[in-house]
Amino acid sequence: MQLRIKNSVIESVREIVFGLEDSLVSTMGALTGIAIGTEDRSVIILSGLVILAVEATSMAAGSFLSTQTAELAEEKSNKTVERKSVKAAIVMVVSYFFGGIVPLAPYIFLKPSIAIFPSVFFTILALAGVGVWASRYTKRSFLRSAGEMVIISLAAAAIGYFVGWLVSHYFSVNTLL
Repeated sequence: MQLRIKNSVIESVREIVFGLEDSLVSTMGALTGIAIGTEDRSVIILSGLVILAVEATSMAAGSFLSTQTAELAEEKSNKTVERKSVKAAIVMVVSYFFGGIVPLAPYIFLKPSIAIFPSVFFTILALAGVGVWASRYTKRSFLRSAGEMVIISLAAAAIGYFVGWLVSHYFSVNTLL
């Protein structure tokens, strides 16, 4: 049973890492920009939930279609292709959703001006964890893998912050910082 679970995880590493990383980075970057651009907690939470729903669905569809295309090119049976494609889509949507909860959660419990730091901080920790976990399967240095994930997240936060600040000033919207 443990070997079967381990093999299933190994088959799904790509979707797990891709879903978690993309969700953590894009959700955190978007929410940082939205939080900087507005003081309205309900707008931030609504935006976060819409981002998660739309992007998780899109990523799941992308995993389904790309897996189907790759598997059919290898001329496997339709039943095998369908099973792998559905599994890839499910793993992606679950990974994406759970990744996105990390940067969104602080905004549910804290005022936007306070939530920005924990959102970015916990996202960085989660990305470092994903990097360390992924290094077990990629045979890369866990420090390098975690470091790359963290650098990517900081870049996304900076872009989100800058765009939120710039647009809010351009449109004369009250900002948090």
